[in-house]
Amino acid sequence: MINHTSFGAAFCALLLCPAVAQPTANILLRTSMIESGFGRGTVFSLDVDGREYWITAKHILNGAQDVFHTGSIAGKFARVKILDQGVDEERWLAVDFAVIDPGVDLDVVVLAPDHNLLVKPIQSVEPSRVGIMMGGECEFLGFPYGGGWHTKLDGQPLWLPFVKHCTVSTLPLPPDSRIWILDGINNAGFSGGPVLYGTGPQQKLFAVISGYRTEPADVIRSPQERITRPKPPEAPKSKGSQAEAGAGAAKETVNVNSGFIIAFDIGCALDAIKKNPIGPLRK
Repeated sequence: MINHTSFGAAFCALLLCPAVAQPTANILLRTSMIESGFGRGTVFSLDVDGREYWITAKHILNGAQDVFHTGSIAGKFARVKILDQGVDEERWLAVDFAVIDPGVDLDVVVLAPDHNLLVKPIQSVEPSRVGIMMGGECEFLGFPYGGGWHTKLDGQPLWLPFVKHCTVSTLPLPPDSRIWILDGINNAGFSGGPVLYGTGPQQKLFAVISGYRTEPADVIRSPQERITRPKPPEAPKSKGSQAEAGAGAAKETVNVNSGFIIAFDIGCALDAIKKNPIGPLRK
C-alpha cells in the first residue's frame, strides 16, 4: 500500500509534534478509502499484538441500511478495494481479506489480509477509551462523498482523509452497550472511520463511525416559489368549520442531519481479534 518511511522527516515534524486536538501521522497514514459493491467508505489499520488488521463499518460490506440492525457477514472472506495512498491518480488495490465479525448488529468488522499491506508503518495509535468523558473533545477521520484530500509531501503524492471535530454526548453503559453518541456533523463516506481523543503520545482511538441520526424538517418555500408555483385547486367545502377543514393537511418535510453521530466502541473489534488472532505478523 504505502511505505511510511518515504515521506521523510518533514512529515513527522509536521504531524508527530501536533497542536492541541490534532490527529497525528500514525492515524492519518493508516486511514484510507474502501470500496465494495455497496459503495465507498473509510477503513483504517491497527496493529494488535504485533499483527496487522483493518477495521471498517460492517454495512459497507453487506449493504445494511439500518446501523442498529446490520446483521452479520455471510462469508469468511471478502474482496474489497482500497485506495492506493501513494499515487497521483485514483488507483484502487483489490485485496482479499479474511473476515472477523464481532457479532450480530454490531456495525464493525475486522479484516485480516494474508500479508502486510503497509511497509514499515509508523506505530499505530493505542486503542482505549480510558480518560474520555462526557463533553470531551474528539475528532473523526474519513473520506466524505467518496473523495479525499490529495496532496504532496517531500514531492511525493499522498491521499489523506478529512478530519472533523466532535464532542462526546453519551458514554456506552456496561455491560451491554457498545454505542457512542457524538455531537458533530457526519457525512456520507465517513462510515468506518476512526474516532480519537487527545493528541501526540496521549492520543487514543476509541470508536468507529457508523452513521448519523436524521430528523424531519418542514420545507419552507421561498417567496418567489410561492408566487410562481401553480395554485392547487380548492378542495370542496365541507359542512364543518374552516379550522376543521384544514386540520388534516399534511406538511411537506425533508430529513436533515440532526448532528448526532452513531459510533461503535473499538472494543467490539479488539474482542473479536483476541478470539481469532489471524492477522499477519508485522515484519
